Amino acid sequence: MTRSAAAFLWLGLGATGGLAGQRAPAGARQAVLAAEDRRAATDADRAPLFRALLDRDASMVRLAVRALGRLEDPVLVPRLSALLSDPRPLVRAEAGQALAQIASGLSKNATDSVWATIRDPLMVEAGRERDLAAAGVLARSIGRLPYRTAVEVERARALLLVATDPARAEGPLTDAARGLEALVRMQSRLAPADAATRNRLTELARRPGAPVIRRLGLSGLAVAGGVTPAVVSAGLADRDPEVRRLAIAAGSTAGEGLEPILERGLSDPVPMVRYESLRAWGRSLQPGDCQPILRAVRDSSVTVALLAIDLLGAPCPAQAKAADVLWPIVDSLARTQGGNLSSVVSWHRGAHALVSLARIEPSRARPVLRRAGSHSVWQVRMYAARAAQVAHEGEPLVLLAEDRDDNVREAAIAGLSKVRGHNADRLYIAALARPDHQLVLTAATALQGSTDPAAVPALLAALRRLSSERRDTSRDPRMAIVARLRELGSAQIAPTLEPYLADYDPEIAAAVAAVVTAWTGKDVVARPRPLGKPPFSKADVDGLSGARLRVTMAAASGGGKWEITLLPNDAPATVVRIARLVKAGYYNGLTFHRVVPNFVVQGGSPAANEYTGDSLYLRDEVGGAHDRGTMGISTRGRDTGDAQWFVNLVDNNRLDFGYTVWGVVASGMDVVDGVLEGDTIERVELVLRR
Repeated sequence: MTRSAAAFLWLGLGATGGLAGQRAPAGARQAVLAAEDRRAATDADRAPLFRALLDRDASMVRLAVRALGRLEDPVLVPRLSALLSDPRPLVRAEAGQALAQIASGLSKNATDSVWATIRDPLMVEAGRERDLAAAGVLARSIGRLPYRTAVEVERARALLLVATDPARAEGPLTDAARGLEALVRMQSRLAPADAATRNRLTELARRPGAPVIRRLGLSGLAVAGGVTPAVVSAGLADRDPEVRRLAIAAGSTAGEGLEPILERGLSDPVPMVRYESLRAWGRSLQPGDCQPILRAVRDSSVTVALLAIDLLGAPCPAQAKAADVLWPIVDSLARTQGGNLSSVVSWHRGAHALVSLARIEPSRARPVLRRAGSHSVWQVRMYAARAAQVAHEGEPLVLLAEDRDDNVREAAIAGLSKVRGHNADRLYIAALARPDHQLVLTAATALQGSTDPAAVPALLAALRRLSSERRDTSRDPRMAIVARLRELGSAQIAPTLEPYLADYDPEIAAAVAAVVTAWTGKDVVARPRPLGKPPFSKADVDGLSGARLRVTMAAASGGGKWEITLLPNDAPATVVRIARLVKAGYYNGLTFHRVVPNFVVQGGSPAANEYTGDSLYLRDEVGGAHDRGTMGISTRGRDTGDAQWFVNLVDNNRLDFGYTVWGVVASGMDVVDGVLEGDTIERVELVLRR
């Protein structure tokens, strides 16, 4: 029997209808995207996906295979395993990735037999694949499987050592190296890397050519424990700054000889390398010597300087006089009222310094708290709340809990719950009436254990108000409210909660069903009525090939432009949603509220926080490498994206296949590197291919 014939027997033609080799009818692509978007749960819902598997166009087959894998349903394993024998290499590779995605979603309670139906076909086909590109992708899939025994890991390791033979071409070797790095990173506790694996990673770390392979080798070695002085020395001399950064990270795991490695990194011309070196110094050498940290306070890179200021909030030798260094920076807050947020003399340094000073010399920080709490920049007031919590000062927190900005209120209430506990319940209850999702979530959490009789009515009012918005993205605060009602309420309010059994959010409906069942002793069943999603038009699906986004930063945030190449073939639903929002001007005037150097910058929230975004959840379109410059979607669990962006500032391998990659920064990455917390987007424009 041929590979093709075997595949079609496994597919089950009776269930899908039609014959192999047909061309998909008009609208089939939209139907596939719509089926995936609604997370098709039955064979009837999945019919467009099954039909697309039989299309003559390999791109349609790959689209359907990928969609089926993203459903993460083990029932689909036989269909996808059959495609490992497809005559087209790219289809075989996509089937391997789909099976690995289903495996990643398996419950820990899944039986060994279910796990074996994924593991065994993948390993067999990966071992005999002759197409180099497909072999590389299958090797990557092998590397990220959730193995259960050391024997399984050793078997996978043997396959990956073959696939990462340095003689292989760059493309397939890169995919295979991703698989080996993932295996080492994810399975180091179950089966520590052996000598052969460490040797191979060393070869990859020193391979000439594409720096991404050297990065993967160094990342793997840092986990595998195979870092040698020669590897670190070669990495520090590399032309690629990410390789140098990873050499610092890898060298910091070696133990001996760390100080000269970090000193060399601290003088690197690229901020990401200096940042990594300073972070490692703080982690390992700060208790004995703070001088490099004190020098870095004056670093030309704001992000490096801010890290140094943050580190001074941890113990230093007495002679360092860290408080004396922090004080003039704290005092500078008086000179930054409404100042340029990205200038050298910006609010960031003073705000960070205030928190650090509050940690090491709270008596000196206390007089500044009131002045910082009335600053014109709301982020400074938010940091003042954090400093007040560290200094255990309740009065500034009480004032800030009624600030005009809800992010400041949230920071104050988070602090009050630690400093004053339930003595501040009236402020938590008042915050439940505010519109901000993050604030309501924090207030509901702070009321845990409250005895205030006003708490339950306020919680019910907040639940009613947020539910009336009919926004997917209100889930987190509403779940916190339901949890608090279960604790503080009783069966008397069960009739008030029963309408939420038919809530538009299945998780809210299920949580309410559990509460009412617990109160009444009756088995109550949820009947959710999910919100509908806008359909995909042909223009949506086909009109974004080659499109870009042009992002212009506000002049007060340093200005500059950067462009993003959209990836509609990899994340079509996400790209369509973002394009619609850009056309509507949604992102204009929004900020980057989260900046984590050497990780990500994140923005696109109308409330400038993690919990407010576009009203309808985006489905995850996981896949792709989270390399430096790629664009992802922030989530708080599976399929909870709210159109907030993040940009990967470095290669973030651990995010691969966990978050959507929908674009790549094509130009202006230096502008992205310079983004600071609170920086504002002036406008985003959609540029279509002419």
